[in-house]
Amino acid sequence: MKLKTMLTIVAVLGGLAFFTARATSQDKPGAQAGGQQPSPEQAKAMQESMQKWMATLQPGEHHKQLEHFVGSWNTTTKIWWGGPGTPAVETKGRSDVKWVLDKRFIMEEHHGEMPMPDETGAMKNVPYKGIGMTGYNNSRNVFESSWTSNLGTEMLTMRGGVDPSGKVFRYYGQMDEPMMDIVGRTVKYVSRIINDDKHVFEIIDLHAGDDYKVIELTYTRR
Repeated sequence: MKLKTMLTIVAVLGGLAFFTARATSQDKPGAQAGGQQPSPEQAKAMQESMQKWMATLQPGEHHKQLEHFVGSWNTTTKIWWGGPGTPAVETKGRSDVKWVLDKRFIMEEHHGEMPMPDETGAMKNVPYKGIGMTGYNNSRNVFESSWTSNLGTEMLTMRGGVDPSGKVFRYYGQMDEPMMDIVGRTVKYVSRIINDDKHVFEIIDLHAGDDYKVIELTYTRR
């Protein structure tokens, strides 16, 4: 088996055990075609590649920067349907955020209300539930996040970084606008840590302008 092919299989399977078992089997005569053993150069290259891969699997300092967001929060959501400068619609909710998968990701479960039009076109608040996942991708050196809710079938994904202070996270992604037949509208998401018990999350529609804020959530620790 070629070195590149074997490493690809290992990466896909997440298989340290697979690699170990295969390496063990190669100690036996006839384990490879013709009973050939990896050359010292091949064995060294495999070991170095595995060490490089293994280094990307463990949570590190960047993951610790997400610790602030863990906890139980009361939320206030403001939505500017008419854009900045117009009156905002305000609703209340709550969020619970916890570490998952051995502190590789934080998972948020949000419950609140969302103003939505009814069959007559009048706006009314309907129950809103959302689930988000955020982590740091060691391989790409970037924070990654996703969001899904009971009021849509899309999965929003975003990537970004944190400023030197460790207090401002900026992510970029895309959002569709079915009412306007727009696909892939560019959006900026900003999380600002105000203090230990408060942070603010903003959604900015870059398609409309660099400061065109449409949604703001304020989180206050319960």
